[in-house]
Amino acid sequence: MEDLCDLLFEFSSTERMKILKSLLEERLKLSQVSKNLDITVTEASRHLQRLSDMELIDKDVGGAFGPTSYGRVAVRLLKGLDFISQNRQYVQEHDIMCLPDELISRINEISLAKLNADVVRVLAHVDMMFQEAEEYIWVMSYAHSLPSTIPIVEERLEKGVILQRIFPEEIIPPTGEAETISGPCRTLPKVDIRIMMTEKEAMCSLPTMDGRVDYASFIGKDPKFHKWCTDLYLHYWEKAKPAVV
Repeated sequence: MEDLCDLLFEFSSTERMKILKSLLEERLKLSQVSKNLDITVTEASRHLQRLSDMELIDKDVGGAFGPTSYGRVAVRLLKGLDFISQNRQYVQEHDIMCLPDELISRINEISLAKLNADVVRVLAHVDMMFQEAEEYIWVMSYAHSLPSTIPIVEERLEKGVILQRIFPEEIIPPTGEAETISGPCRTLPKVDIRIMMTEKEAMCSLPTMDGRVDYASFIGKDPKFHKWCTDLYLHYWEKAKPAVV
């Protein structure tokens, strides 16, 4: 625990964090660090020495500083804390701990998407996502299809798009939907996370701390965020059972 506290103490300095992030991009000499951060050479030297003492950076024969392997890993692991600190209010209000441990450890990948809390815009975006799908549409929801998406999904299915869905066990498809919308469907005892995604874009909504449905969604096309949502969806797909209609 003492080593961890020492490490976090070094990271508590804004200047040292800026230095580390700049060194991740390129190796820099003392004078360059001083100029880039607009601090004195003495200050830059002091920060570099502290980072060196913690073995987060090293200096090559040419006098340029760069991150060590330990330094790179430490900064990367900090990204999750960076995400939750910048989204403290959201984290306080939403059940992040309902996520699988692996996805929590990669929580920073959500930061590559944008949070949209406007329900009307979120629902409209779902329509747009589905309209642009060319390969697949994956849905995980605590409710069945929105009326506005049904004709869109039907049209996409006619174009060869594959629909795959996860719903709670107690959900029964509305009359007529089973005949018009087909595709692999599985159920879970409870579904409290909402995922809408295609091969191009992903959207994820987490439940509030009191279990209420929340349409505030992280939406994005970044490959890392898309992979995060894919892994989350497949985690539940593997646990779900084939639906009995």
